[in-house]
Amino acid sequence: MSLFGSSQPENGHDSQTPLNMPQPSTPSSPKSAPATVIAKGVRLEGDFKSQGDVLIEGEVHGTIQTDSLLTVGPEASVKAGITASDAVIAGKIDGNTNIKNRLEVKSTAQILGDIVCQTAVIEAGAKLQGNIKCGGNSDKSNNNNNKPEIAKVNELVKDKVESPVKPNAI
Repeated sequence: MSLFGSSQPENGHDSQTPLNMPQPSTPSSPKSAPATVIAKGVRLEGDFKSQGDVLIEGEVHGTIQTDSLLTVGPEASVKAGITASDAVIAGKIDGNTNIKNRLEVKSTAQILGDIVCQTAVIEAGAKLQGNIKCGGNSDKSNNNNNKPEIAKVNELVKDKVESPVKPNAI
């Protein structure tokens, strides 16, 4: 790199731009600010709140809350309760996960805890241990007031079945 002349260094990268900076896979909205990044090697303890996108590549212990997209990288480790608008999980989570809209679980993910979301996409190979509730209202505050839709489905099916099947009758 010369002092005068070319503005690009010999390696082809601008010295003001960090190399290999991970970015979330999909921004939550076109007007959203750059993601808050918890990089590999960083350990965060406590309550973490954000209004923008969050990318975790390191460790978080406590709680995580964001009004936007949460991305947990494949080498990340999270021991926290999570609340987010949308999430893409590729790493390890030990804690309950409440996602308002869409949850995407990658094949490298390991989730130990209950999951509540509107929509879930789970890749083959992902490891999940806990209860999963998708669809309906994902707001935890209303969980006690909302009965599962299973009861309504059973009533509809009961009216359509001509001869009920008894267990062990086959």
